[in-house]
Amino acid sequence: MKKVYLSAALFLFSGIVIGQVKGTFPTQEKIYELKTNNENIRPTGSSQAQDRAPGDIAWSSDFSVAADWTAAGPSTDYTTNGWSIGSSTNGWYFPNTGDMGTTGDFARFVNGDPNVVGDVIENGPFTLEYNGTIDLSTVPAPHLEFEQYGARFITVQAVEVSTDGGNNWIVAGSNDDIPALTADAGAVYDQPQTRRFNITSAIAGNPSNVKIRLFWDGAQNGPNMNYIAYGWYVDDIRVVEGYQYDTEIASAIDRTGAGVNSMGFASGLTYKMTPVSQIDPVEFSAILINNGSAVAAGSNLSVTITDPNGTPTTVTSPSVGIPVGGSDSLITATYTPTAVGTYTVDFLADQTNPDGFPSNNTSSTSFEITEHLYSRDNGVLNGSIGNVSSQNGLELSIGNSMEIFNDGVVGAMEIVITSDPENVGQLIYGRIFLLDPVAEEFNEIAVTAEHEITNADLGTAIRLYLEEMPIEVFEGDELLVCAAHYGGNPEVRFGMAQPVEQGTVLGVDAGSDFFTLTDPEAIMVRLDMRDFTSVNENEISSISVSQNVPNPFDDNTVVRYNLNETANVSMNIVDVTGKVVATYNQGTQPAGAHTINISADKLSNGIYFYTFKAGEYSVTKRMVVSK
Repeated sequence: MKKVYLSAALFLFSGIVIGQVKGTFPTQEKIYELKTNNENIRPTGSSQAQDRAPGDIAWSSDFSVAADWTAAGPSTDYTTNGWSIGSSTNGWYFPNTGDMGTTGDFARFVNGDPNVVGDVIENGPFTLEYNGTIDLSTVPAPHLEFEQYGARFITVQAVEVSTDGGNNWIVAGSNDDIPALTADAGAVYDQPQTRRFNITSAIAGNPSNVKIRLFWDGAQNGPNMNYIAYGWYVDDIRVVEGYQYDTEIASAIDRTGAGVNSMGFASGLTYKMTPVSQIDPVEFSAILINNGSAVAAGSNLSVTITDPNGTPTTVTSPSVGIPVGGSDSLITATYTPTAVGTYTVDFLADQTNPDGFPSNNTSSTSFEITEHLYSRDNGVLNGSIGNVSSQNGLELSIGNSMEIFNDGVVGAMEIVITSDPENVGQLIYGRIFLLDPVAEEFNEIAVTAEHEITNADLGTAIRLYLEEMPIEVFEGDELLVCAAHYGGNPEVRFGMAQPVEQGTVLGVDAGSDFFTLTDPEAIMVRLDMRDFTSVNENEISSISVSQNVPNPFDDNTVVRYNLNETANVSMNIVDVTGKVVATYNQGTQPAGAHTINISADKLSNGIYFYTFKAGEYSVTKRMVVSK
């Protein structure tokens, strides 16, 4: 098939919604066990209210009294479309969910019969409102909690509060932090988890007259979004008293690059694989939120980076005082990596006074310094994309914005595809665009050779070489690095990894128009910053090693690899401390496709790194065990 080359500059615009598959949201530990299964509004002025301690429940509902709640929405049959209360999961999108670790009834949102194609819900909003009011005037820093189970597409799932009798509602907390899907993509989260939101600011108008409701709204997506059934379980909703000192760490990230790019990120972007030639100082930042009932004096962000040799380095931010209900974005001193390998990063939010609820004070991540590979993705296949909803079956290019920090060359690209068998026989290729900062336009500067996908390619990173290699890139360049296919039914599905900054994943549709991806995750497409023109053909056909699939895993996972020639193969698995926990000696193996099966039987939950070796070739990748 003929590759399409752009003869004119292409302009950026936004507004196209995509279809993508993402993994399940991890189970979270329950923060509190309920102290009663009944409605429990503690009267103000009573000894019960005076004796309340941080973490105690000020109000709760386990939905055992359905008459205490009122459902509303466009539909009149709430057991089919909308909210209902009961204990049955029959007919719902997740029929085998259990009851989220609790017993009895729960609130259920459902949007039609999953066995009837086209039995769709009307656009919202749909609400489930508690009929009474709650007096929280004597509850310091109240937090709203509930258990949930379900799926979120591009819609609003929220808990709202009102202090004026329901005339005006404020979102107290939502599932917007869970990556969203389009309608055909499956579950985002499908296992029990606890949600906890500080509602101090939301009820500041009149904390003695608080109303609560659950809210679902699909209006922003239109009816085409709702052609399969799915929903949302909520149980054991409660208001608990907060702590005097409680600082939460949010949006913890590492960024490289100090220049303002086309998307306006003055502090650079997150890179998970950086070649030695592109090393630049890394900056760490996080938003600290004061969930306590007193000023969080002396709040600071402390970040410890542990290099591949196990040597820790700590960088900190200046200290600030964060007011009650307030937040502050803190940035640490920079850190410059040196050695090739994986760096682990541990974030800690600290303050002068002991934190009463320390479980939300930490976060962690990692990045890797490589010999040649440069990418935004963390190597963990978390989902996929085949096309945008407006052009199903047509060609697509999709990729990540990337900055060049030092002059160099690019000779090849890697593109990760899913293990879907429908990928076999289809053609893919890579494209590189360069931003013209004056005209604010991306122009194509390089393409790779086409590649027809084989069975051995499924679930792997496919290396493609530039047709006219190498190309030179220069300090300050902003590139758009894309994986591309020619369409089809179904289309090739490219791998996606962790969430990244809004507006930094872009694509080109069949009309040669640019768009940005909503709620983006990094496309698993990478630059290989080497000049291959003087390398013989056998050396160019290097070994390819896939990310283990599935990842995370709870039972077994598979590493696929392809040898270009006979080689002695081995693989070690180490934990975050560097201790070898498993070794696989495969012996001498012939050229071709092979696999290594990894069992989680003797592995605890956590992060591990596996180093694959074949002859003189070596590569290290990250995997996660989550039982």
